[in-house]
Amino acid sequence: NLLHLLRHVLKRKGCMTKVTWSDVWIEYSYPIGVASLAVITVCTAEYLRRNVRMSDLEATLTTLNNTINNTITDYTPVFGNLEEKTQLLHGDVIQVLGRSYVLPDDRAIFERDVESFLWFSYRRNFRAIGGTAYTSDRGWGCMLRCIQMLYSHTLIRHNFSRDWRWTKCNTYNSILRDFLDDPNGLYSIQQIAKAGCSAGKDVGTWFGPNTAAQSIRILTEFHKELNLTVQVVMDNFMCIEDIKFYCKEVNWTPLLLVIPLRLGLSECNNLYIENIKHCFEIEQSVGAVGGRPNSAFYFIGCQNDKLLYLDPHVTQESLSPDDIDLENIPDETYHTTKVDLLPWDQLDPSIAVAFYCKTEESFDDLCQQLQETIAAGSGALFEMVATRPSYMTPPRRTPIDKLLENYTAEYDEVNTEDAASDSDGFEIISNS
Repeated sequence: NLLHLLRHVLKRKGCMTKVTWSDVWIEYSYPIGVASLAVITVCTAEYLRRNVRMSDLEATLTTLNNTINNTITDYTPVFGNLEEKTQLLHGDVIQVLGRSYVLPDDRAIFERDVESFLWFSYRRNFRAIGGTAYTSDRGWGCMLRCIQMLYSHTLIRHNFSRDWRWTKCNTYNSILRDFLDDPNGLYSIQQIAKAGCSAGKDVGTWFGPNTAAQSIRILTEFHKELNLTVQVVMDNFMCIEDIKFYCKEVNWTPLLLVIPLRLGLSECNNLYIENIKHCFEIEQSVGAVGGRPNSAFYFIGCQNDKLLYLDPHVTQESLSPDDIDLENIPDETYHTTKVDLLPWDQLDPSIAVAFYCKTEESFDDLCQQLQETIAAGSGALFEMVATRPSYMTPPRRTPIDKLLENYTAEYDEVNTEDAASDSDGFEIISNS
């Protein structure tokens, strides 16, 4: 009963994921601390001694609540070196988006590659999202941060190349500025949450890979100056002719291709593991978004049967655009050499893989690789055809005013009662 009450109080704060006796841990993504554990012990003692009156328990839980607040406020992420933070094996090949590394010989260039990704994590004290009270995405925004990481890497590839390494310049600064926690930022947490509303997701609820991808697709449609198109493959079926229809109205428009997948019902089928790993070997790969139950990650590679990921579950102070020089953004907290490994058997079966094709030749090459590997055989991740079957409706371009009609829904109409749901809500991709 005590644990249920603890869960109730923490859920109301919008940051509850799990409380268990086995390891006496409240999983915000870091330990709750000795002081809070002491309060839990006091609650338990009170419950057993008095069969606790509700008023007494509420008072004690208020104390626990305040302790948790202090723990969160005082928490500062400390990043150690790569050796301390990962379980990467020496001598085994590490695949990172078309690049191969072997530790320890390649440690320096591997770390340099990892830190060149933009790393977005939970932030607190940003401007409230529309008509809601949300000034932090802690506890619900992990998938939104992951899609930010994937899309920012796509923009880096779009403006530079796969071999670009973290150096400050005007173009890089402009990309980062678009992702700051600012309602006016093109791809800010506020804008992605707002786009999610038009896809049926309330602010404060967890997004699945497909919804996150659809949100980015919507935002990209409003920024034609990017000269980039985002296409999301649905129902595990990809038609090359239809993709080209959207990318080649006159000349080829660079493409971000996102393919949401379902690799099993409640757990991943081992039949798919080799093809998922192969995705990270392809030159056009920009990674994948997915995770494990209750947590979303941005996957950038693999080693053996484990996936490498950047973790958004660290809460940092938001950078206010009003308080910084937007021409020289302090970006140290947007990069890290810390990567983690997720064993295949812990992967949630809902995942989306993504590829960037700057030219039509690059897309043709990607299609050939997909047809020979991950879209072939008994472990095929999805079905792929060159031309549209006769029974399928021809594609059509959605008028921008139609997108605008859905996209500009007012925030004060959003229902936030379920913002602290107990699960990450990865949706099942429909096959109907």
